[in-house]
Amino acid sequence: MCGIVGLIDAVAGTVPPPLLWAMRDVMFNRGPDGEGEYLEGSVGMAMRRLSIIDPAGGWQPFFSRGGEVVAFQNGEIYNYRELKRQLEAKGHRFSTESDTEVLAHGYTEWGAEELLKRIDGMFAIAILDRGRKELHLARDRFGEKPLFYACAESRFGYSSNLLALAALPWVSDQVDPESLNRYVALHYVPGEATILKSVRRVLPGERLVVPLDDPKPRRFRYYTPSLRDERNISDGEMFELLDEAVGSRLVADVPVGVFLSGGLDSSLIASVAARKKPNIATFSMGFSSSAHDESPYAKLVAKAVGSRHHHFQFDEKTFRSLLPKVVHALDEPIGDQALLPLYWLCQEARRHVTVALSGEGADEIFAGYGYYRRFLAGNGWRGRLKARLGLLQSAAPRIDSLTDNAEPISPSGFPLLTDRAGRHSLMNMAGASPDEWERGLFAWLNDSADTLRRATATDLATWLPDDLLVKFDRMSMAHSLEGRAPYLHPKLVEAGLRLGQAQKIKGEDSKVVLRRIARRWLPQEILERPKKGFVLPMAEWLSQWFAAQPSVHDYFLMRPVPGLDAARVANLVEHDLSVGVQRERLLLALVLLIEWYQSFKSRQYQLTKEYREAAGAGSVR
Repeated sequence: MCGIVGLIDAVAGTVPPPLLWAMRDVMFNRGPDGEGEYLEGSVGMAMRRLSIIDPAGGWQPFFSRGGEVVAFQNGEIYNYRELKRQLEAKGHRFSTESDTEVLAHGYTEWGAEELLKRIDGMFAIAILDRGRKELHLARDRFGEKPLFYACAESRFGYSSNLLALAALPWVSDQVDPESLNRYVALHYVPGEATILKSVRRVLPGERLVVPLDDPKPRRFRYYTPSLRDERNISDGEMFELLDEAVGSRLVADVPVGVFLSGGLDSSLIASVAARKKPNIATFSMGFSSSAHDESPYAKLVAKAVGSRHHHFQFDEKTFRSLLPKVVHALDEPIGDQALLPLYWLCQEARRHVTVALSGEGADEIFAGYGYYRRFLAGNGWRGRLKARLGLLQSAAPRIDSLTDNAEPISPSGFPLLTDRAGRHSLMNMAGASPDEWERGLFAWLNDSADTLRRATATDLATWLPDDLLVKFDRMSMAHSLEGRAPYLHPKLVEAGLRLGQAQKIKGEDSKVVLRRIARRWLPQEILERPKKGFVLPMAEWLSQWFAAQPSVHDYFLMRPVPGLDAARVANLVEHDLSVGVQRERLLLALVLLIEWYQSFKSRQYQLTKEYREAAGAGSVR
C-alpha cells in the first residue's frame, strides 16, 4: 500500500528532484514507512510506502528487462504468488517476495493489457517502458484505489492525490460547473471528471498510455463487466467464491482485522475470516442513541464467530471538532454522513491492526438497497422476453440521465438531493449535458434487459467507486490503515451480477443468496435484520453547527465556492433551519463542500509555495 506520483516534462526535459519529493510527501499518511523514486531525463516517478507485504524487501521501484521496465504501484495484488509461479516457469528471476515485483516481470512477459486481465487486486499502477518511451497507468476494476492525472503544455502529471496535481503551476484550479452540478445532485462527483476542470480520474478498469515525447494520454478499457448473461449458481459455489475472496484479502505480513457493523455483509466476512484466522480482531462503532446503535448485533456476531472484538463509542458531541479533520483527509468533496464515524473507527482500529476488511460492494452486487425494489418488474423469463421485445410495462419509468430526470432519482433509484429546478436555483445553471463518460455509462447499462441488474450496475459504476470507496480509502489512509473489500473479488462480482432477480430480492428479503449461505454460520437475529446503514442524528447536529455561526448568511457569503450562488444557498438553509431541517442530506453536502473548498484552497496555497521553492532548488542543482 502506497501513494504514487509522477511527472513528465517534455518542455524542460527534466524534473527537479525537490519538486518530485514535495509532491510525494503530500501523501505521507498513505506511506509513513518510507519512500522510493526514479528520475531520468523528462520523467520523475515516486511513492510513499505503507509496508504490508514483504516489509523488508518490498521497496519500489522494481525493474525488469535489464532495467528497461520500471514499476510502481499503490495497492495490493492478491494473486501475486500464483502469477509469480507462472513467471518463474517462463524463466523470470525474482529477488523479493513483493507483489509489485510481479508487475515489473508480468509487464515484460505479457504486456500491459494481458497483465491487467490476470491480476486480482486493488491498485493504481505506474509502469515506465524506457525502451518504448511510454508510461503506462492503470486502475483496478472497481475503483478501490485512486489515480488522478492532468496534462497541459507538453507536461503530464499523475498522483494518488488530487491536491498534489492542483498545486502545480501549469494545472488550473478552476471548478468544473458540470461536476458541481452533479455534486449538488448526488453529494459526490461521479465518473472521469473531478471537481476541478483540469484534473481527471483514471476510471475503474481503465488504462492509459502516455508517450514521453508528446505526453498526451491515450485511454483504453481493459475491463467491463457483462450485463447480458444470466446464470444462477448454487449456494455452494457462491460460498466458495466468498471463501476465496476473503482468504485472498487476508494475505499480509502485518496484523489484519475486520470492520463488523453487525449487518449481514460484514458479519459474513467476519465469519469466514475467523475460521481462517482464529481470534481475528473485529471492530465496531456504537452510538449513544439506541435508534442509531447497531453495536449489540456486532457483539453478538463476534461472540458467535470467536473474534477478538473491539467496540468503540462515537462521541456525538465532537461533531464540530471532528468535521474539520474529516475534511482535511478528503482530497475531493463528498457529502456522506458516514465519513465521521468511519474516520473515528479507522483511527481506533489502527491502534491494533494495519489492514481492515470491510463489506463495501455487497449491496451493489446483490441488491441490498430498498430503492431497488421499484425495478423488480420483469421478474422471470416471461418478463425478460417482454423486455427484449419492448413490451414490458415497468413499474418505474425508464431513466436515461444520471441526474436530470423527471423524478429526482438516479437510474439506480438513488434519491437525489435536488431536482433540476433546485440546482438551477442554487447555481444559475440549467443542467449538465451528458459527457463522454455518461454516454458510455448508458451504452453499457442498455446492454441489459433486466431492470434490476441495470439499477445495481448504475451504483456499481457511480455510487460505489465515487462515494463509498473514496470514503473508505480516504478515511482509512488518513490513519495509515489499509482497507480491503472482499466482495469486490472479480469472480464474486461477476457471479453476483449474473444472478436472476429472485436470487437477489424475494418478498421482504434482499440479498437473498447471501442470506441463504449465511444460515449455516450466523445467528438468526442477524439474518432477520433489515438493511441499515450509518444513520446519524444529522438534523440535530446541523442545527447546532449553524447555531454556532454568527450568521447563516455570513457563513456562506464569507466562504464562496465558485459556481454556487451564496445568497440563494443561505436563503435555502435559513428556511430549512426555521422549519426544523427537512433537507439534512443537502445541508450536510453543502457544509462539507464549503468546508472542503476552504481547506483545499488553504493547503493548495501553501503547497504551491513549496513547489515554487522546490523547483527553484532543483534548477540550481
